[in-house]
Amino acid sequence: MKRSLALVATLAAGAGVLTACTDEQAYCVDLAKYAAKAVDVDPQKPVDYVKILDDAKKLQQSAPTDVKDDWGVVAGFAEKAKQAGSDRVELAKLSKETGAVMTAYKNISSQAKDSCKVDLPALN
Repeated sequence: MKRSLALVATLAAGAGVLTACTDEQAYCVDLAKYAAKAVDVDPQKPVDYVKILDDAKKLQQSAPTDVKDDWGVVAGFAEKAKQAGSDRVELAKLSKETGAVMTAYKNISSQAKDSCKVDLPALN
């Protein structure tokens, strides 16, 4: 009987710990998947951001508060790039906004490495 109670108590405590970090773990898993896809994105080419639009929106929803706004910047820029399509004039205008996106991405990359142990592709 004592063993049963000890086992139940151990399982309950373990379940509490797992539940407490589920959201962050899910974000980190999604972030790792994103990192694998983002290697083909040239940060200097707005049209490349369309490739990560869906992932950026998903990550914005699940991101910790310290990088949620940064994901909003990246997702917003990706959305503008999608709307610009192949219009060279609009893409040229967007390319002037890459500074804010790169700053946001650097914040995301730093947090990813510190909290999730995920290395995001470097911005060149």
